[in-house]
Amino acid sequence: AGGAGEAGGAALRGCFDALHRLGELAAFVESNAAERAAKADRGGITFGVGQVLRHRKFGFRAAVLGWERRPEVDVSGWDGVQGLPSGADQPFYRMVPDMGDCVGLLGGPRGVRYVAQENLEELPLSERAISHELLPHFFDGYDAASGTFLPVQQLRYWYSRDPLPDTGLAVLAAEQAAAALDKLSALLHSHALDARGAGLLEPLMLLLGAAGSAADSAAAERAALALLAAHPSGEVRELMRASERSVEGDDLLAARGALDEALDIDAGHAELFARRAAVHLRAGRPEAGLSDARDALQRDARHFAARTLEGSALRELRRYDEAVDAFEAALRLHPWAPGVVPNIFKAERARRILGNA
Repeated sequence: AGGAGEAGGAALRGCFDALHRLGELAAFVESNAAERAAKADRGGITFGVGQVLRHRKFGFRAAVLGWERRPEVDVSGWDGVQGLPSGADQPFYRMVPDMGDCVGLLGGPRGVRYVAQENLEELPLSERAISHELLPHFFDGYDAASGTFLPVQQLRYWYSRDPLPDTGLAVLAAEQAAAALDKLSALLHSHALDARGAGLLEPLMLLLGAAGSAADSAAAERAALALLAAHPSGEVRELMRASERSVEGDDLLAARGALDEALDIDAGHAELFARRAAVHLRAGRPEAGLSDARDALQRDARHFAARTLEGSALRELRRYDEAVDAFEAALRLHPWAPGVVPNIFKAERARRILGNA
């Protein structure tokens, strides 16, 4: 009996180890694809990765290693931003400065700088060769003919629309890497569809319930969510990705619009209702969120994320008894479900307060 138990434990451990490896691979592919998609639109972006520019106010030269359409940190109080025509409402660039300029103009060595677009100006070719110990981490070399640093393959993949000098093999390598990641992404999705069609969601749910640690639970959760989200239509998948990007940009109207379009194509896909429920809740519409969460559960009662969303909507609507029931149902599906236990405590506390009022 002991040997059988040990064998069963080893098999279970092997399942979780495989899920961890699969999850790491999927996360790598998804994060890189998301970064590439976010940088595909260069509208409003003046400069590109590898370009060497000068800071208008502080005078130092620096090479662009990345950009964001709007700053990802609070820059409103920065000296270099105050007084600019657009203030913080403009693109910002991550830049590696010239070390000599840092010492001479800024008083000492500096690391990566974060610079507003309106603070940057172009340089003559003769002034673009700069030096810093960080440059080899982001660039493969310097193209003297164009005065541009050549970004490493990962930056080429993310910033695929940025203008770069044609250096033959480097460009080909970047294109091949992009094609390989695209194929890997398609392969992972194909496997998710096949797994769902083969009925593997049920054993995944059993693994989710058997997880002995948060890390194992997260691996099983990720795999289960991939199967729940899998859809054969490329158009539906792209609309889901568009909705994700809109949510990240806090454009909830666009996010809901993309999901509405996807539901027009397939109103039987539980994941679409669950995602729209999350958008409704984030926008402060708990009634609509509750309706969509329940629509998702009607289509697939195993959708633990939809069950959690149902509980959140009910709590927002002050229907605390029902909220606790929904959260407990979510825990039966997913004992490690993030945030569910604190939500039960909050709902029970609100219920007690309401009962004493």
